[in-house]
Amino acid sequence: MYGQNPPKRIVISRKAQDAGNAATLIAVIALLIIFYLLFIPPSFRDQILEGNESTTSTTGTTGTVNETILKASPGTLSRISSEEIEHSIPSIVLYSKKESKVISSVASLSVKSSVFSSKTAAMQFTIEDLENTDNLLLTFIDKKYKGALIVTVNGNEVFNGEVTQENPAPVTLNKQFLVRGSNKIDFTAESAGWRFWKVNRHDLQNIQVTGEIKDISRQMSRNIFIVSATEKSNVKRDILRFTPDCMTGKTGKLNVMINQHSVYYSVPDCGGRIAIEFTPDVLREGENTIVFDSEEGSYLIDLIRITSELKEVLQPAYYFEITKETMEDVRDGDYDVTLKITFTEDNDQKAGVLNINGRETSIFQRERTYTKNINDYIIEGNNAIKIVPETMLEIVSLEVIKE
Repeated sequence: MYGQNPPKRIVISRKAQDAGNAATLIAVIALLIIFYLLFIPPSFRDQILEGNESTTSTTGTTGTVNETILKASPGTLSRISSEEIEHSIPSIVLYSKKESKVISSVASLSVKSSVFSSKTAAMQFTIEDLENTDNLLLTFIDKKYKGALIVTVNGNEVFNGEVTQENPAPVTLNKQFLVRGSNKIDFTAESAGWRFWKVNRHDLQNIQVTGEIKDISRQMSRNIFIVSATEKSNVKRDILRFTPDCMTGKTGKLNVMINQHSVYYSVPDCGGRIAIEFTPDVLREGENTIVFDSEEGSYLIDLIRITSELKEVLQPAYYFEITKETMEDVRDGDYDVTLKITFTEDNDQKAGVLNINGRETSIFQRERTYTKNINDYIIEGNNAIKIVPETMLEIVSLEVIKE
């Protein structure tokens, strides 16, 4: 009985081993199939997995349907119709005006000095623009004048003397003693000293600080002009021209700035035509500013022109290859070659000329996508497409498709 058991165990072990080997073989075959499907062309893989029809031509040609022959992204194309672009700036008038103004006034003040008592007085005034304020004067009426009157501005003495009449001469306020902002004038009567019977006194009325203030609000003018991306990228040289109408000898320097870069700073020849060349780097794409600023005098600045002289603008060409087989397919009517252009915007007018191998056709539409059969335009070998815009064209993609 014990002698029969060992052979039975051996038979069971072999069956398990055979089953394991079979499972391993199946796994290897499955792995090989997966790798095969991964590396074969997509068209054949779709046919095997989904039963798709073959994409090869029924006529026996080697071409495929919807083959992209060319794909490019031209971006923005702009039309330039001349060798230069001119920006016209409106005429401007520059001038400064001086006006005498009362800066501060006080109705009445009184000061006195004696052995037994003394009284001083003060007034405040503000200068907003010290640089453009000149000829500052202090005026007053002295109803009771006895003894000397002492006047100081910000601690600096500007008058010390006897007042001999009710309407004394104006007191000049030296500009070097003044500051921008708040200033102070102090009034003091002369000390009576040891003379106990003497009282020095001044009763002041209608006290005023006056000055000549220059209005410079019309000394500067700012204007804006627009530079396109095409102009900025193709400019060779820039010239500013203008004609100043002014009075010789009565004007100061004229400063002209473009985008905060000074391109002219001089006393101009009144009535003469002025031309200044400046570096194109001063300009920027989009909004640009030009500022005219005069130091002194009156100007009428006329015929202001900014001219950008351009390099020769060459629109880019896009090249693609048409094989002998594709050309035969097109002639046999098995396939078409289509040009497809996709724009960024819908509804905007799009106009331009397509040059395909020297033959021209037009684009004129509002739709976002332009398509055209170009079977009659293509040739075997190297082909070229050029787009010459009539309006600004913003192109997302340009494709040549065999379908």
